[in-house]
Amino acid sequence: MTVAMTIAVAVDLGVGCTGEMSKRPDLVLIVLDTVRADRVSCYGYDRPTTPRIDALCARGVRFANASSTSAWTVPAHASLFTGLYPIHHRATQESPRLGPDPATLPEILAAVGYATFGVSANPLVGPVTGLDRGFERFVTTWAPAASPDGVHPNVTAVRELLADRAERPVFLFVNFMEAHSPNRPPEPERSRFLSLEPLERAARMESALALTPGRYYVDPQAAAADLPVLSDLYDGEIATLDRAVGELLDALAAEGLGDALVVVTADHGESFGEHGRFRHAFELYATTVRVPLILAGPGLEDAGWVREEPVSLVDVFATLLARAGAASPGGEYPGRDLLAASGLEERPVFAEYYYPLQALSNLPPELVSAHPEVFAPFARRLRSVERGGLRLIASTPGGVELFDARGDPGELRDLAGDRAADAEQLGALLDAFVERAGGRPPHPSQPGAGERPSPLGDLDPDTAEQLRELGYLR
Repeated sequence: MTVAMTIAVAVDLGVGCTGEMSKRPDLVLIVLDTVRADRVSCYGYDRPTTPRIDALCARGVRFANASSTSAWTVPAHASLFTGLYPIHHRATQESPRLGPDPATLPEILAAVGYATFGVSANPLVGPVTGLDRGFERFVTTWAPAASPDGVHPNVTAVRELLADRAERPVFLFVNFMEAHSPNRPPEPERSRFLSLEPLERAARMESALALTPGRYYVDPQAAAADLPVLSDLYDGEIATLDRAVGELLDALAAEGLGDALVVVTADHGESFGEHGRFRHAFELYATTVRVPLILAGPGLEDAGWVREEPVSLVDVFATLLARAGAASPGGEYPGRDLLAASGLEERPVFAEYYYPLQALSNLPPELVSAHPEVFAPFARRLRSVERGGLRLIASTPGGVELFDARGDPGELRDLAGDRAADAEQLGALLDAFVERAGGRPPHPSQPGAGERPSPLGDLDPDTAEQLRELGYLR
């Protein structure tokens, strides 16, 4: 089905569900790039990282077991915008660009009368990867001009965009990047969260910020002393981000969007040595897949609900379309309206990590050549499935890990050897998931050291420089 046909079907099914266009609610989707759920205070973290987000939790609904569809920016955002898992939308680590199909959330919402605005601080969420498709206006703030008034660039961009809404309901998407490496939180957040004596802070910070994935994987023991420092800096950045989210919510109220349905989530999390992993590559463990998901707005005032059933980023697509009175296109779309009922029957929730062409291409070729025993095991695809309180992670070479998602949220004990029957049942669900999507496409050829092209293709110099700063390019 082409984009035009898909939108036509969605509009035909959806128009009239909420009456006149003026009655459609404003919709705001906020993505906290690289924020894992267990570092958000209202998810039980013992440090006060997110007071403004906690206040949103108190008047809305928090999903305690929300999963991303991947552990990387592009596939996760593509799932938010299409309602599909990576195996269907195909914007993955192997080919990180969203193609002309399927229809996107802003395209469908525009067809039912919405003004669709996007603001992104991440260079990978925008024109470079096709994730700006369908937005009436899309502003990138990753290289903003100086802001003498101290207002966050995202907030400034939002205020300017809302001036063009012309009495239409608004769909607004905003990506914040503070939690993404390199983490250099400003004061006062730096001092509040950095567990170091003042005299040693500068030297220890610079040592920690110099830690690269290549260095970590070659000698994780030598890197161990840097990980707690990076973890503290990460918390400081989340607190900085929370302050920016508060600025945005205040601006929305001032601009007349105080009654909008607000969705706050993340594309993926971050690892600091858990399971021998660093940052958010080569894995699908809970540290990178479990994300916050909070909804607040009309009908949820002072709710403070907590929902325990496993849910996915694909459900955000279905939920926002339902609120707008535009039906999901149907067919293979797996998402569900999270606000349709107080509880939903549990179904399998999936996540995928494709052959890490992007991550491997960022490593120095001479390092990979010198340590094939370290990096060769990462040349694989990963998929996970969660159902019935159990979570299975399977790799294309055939290995599996099984975890008790409820009793062991840190996934410290692999149960695959003890519960072979459960692992087999969940493995069968993964096999069926892949087969329904048309089977396993072949692996990309594995280029040799020194021959790894960037999967992002040709980039303008400014974008390339910013991507290097973020660790996406070598």
